[in-house]
Amino acid sequence: MNMSVNIAGVEWKNPVTVASGTFGSGEEFSEFVDLNRLGAVTTKGVANVPWAGNPTPRV
Repeated sequence: MNMSVNIAGVEWKNPVTVASGTFGSGEEFSEFVDLNRLGAVTTKGVANVPWAGNPTPRV
């Protein structure tokens, strides 16, 4: 079954991705999930300048 999707001009093999900020870079979860089966890994936000982020406690 072909589940490929095109999102903003990028071809994914399927629409399955992980939630931003919960999956690290993906390698940490490789023993639990076959990363090759995911359509994408959504990383935390990145920028070219440092920022303080949100103070603790965070939920």
